[in-house]
Amino acid sequence: MGKIKSEITKLFDECQRKYEEGGVAAVIEFIDEAIRQGDNLFSSLALEVQYERCEACDADMPSLNHICLICGQETKISKQQLVDAVIEDLKKGFALGDYTVLDELLNKLQIKTLVQSLPEEKWNEYKELNNSYFEIMHFDYYDEAGYEEIQIHCGEHGNVYLKQDGDKLGFIIDVYGQNDVLDTMTVWEEDLKDWDEEESGDPRNFSDVEIQEFKENWGQSHGEITSELGFPLSHAKSDELIIATGNYFWDEADKKWYNKHASMFTPREQAIADFLRS
Repeated sequence: MGKIKSEITKLFDECQRKYEEGGVAAVIEFIDEAIRQGDNLFSSLALEVQYERCEACDADMPSLNHICLICGQETKISKQQLVDAVIEDLKKGFALGDYTVLDELLNKLQIKTLVQSLPEEKWNEYKELNNSYFEIMHFDYYDEAGYEEIQIHCGEHGNVYLKQDGDKLGFIIDVYGQNDVLDTMTVWEEDLKDWDEEESGDPRNFSDVEIQEFKENWGQSHGEITSELGFPLSHAKSDELIIATGNYFWDEADKKWYNKHASMFTPREQAIADFLRS
């Protein structure tokens, strides 16, 4: 494990040196050359490099373990990477004659989507099935706007849009007719809550929204916390130093550091921090 960490550190250091010499293009050329050579010191790691969205660089950048090789900040995995991973897994199943996952995926699709996946001359064969009143037109996350949105077409002229409110404390429902908006309403998470619940530190009382809000408010990337504390960017050189402060814990799933305690924590936030750390 120590050897792998050492090689990762060397790769990041080398990419930093290449960037200082020739910018982003030099880093990309270095990674491509390592893959081509095959027996290069960095070849095995280079094969694991993915191009992911880096907000700091404002572009898709080469990254390893979701850390940008250009600036050292955290990157975000893309939906296309997920799609590609599913395709590769499906191929493995097909080779073994296993179509279970594909069957489950197709059964979750709308009838209209399935029908339109066939050659057009076959559409009429499924006319009786293809008559749903509701049709999901769009379901995705808008990175720039920072919220999820679902669009549902209703009957001939209606459209319903559901999206998160700006502060992610609930969701907004907009109903459109043929020409204009007919109605709109906001549903708050607080209104959906069971007020008979005891407000306590019991993890069973934490909603997914509460936990996500805590993570967004308090989580720090490795690059952010090392910059704040003045520690080396490399995990190998700084992880133990950060832990030794006694103030932070690392969440491997989120690739984020969180405060163990903070004077600004509410009792509820402290309970969530303790829950995540356990």
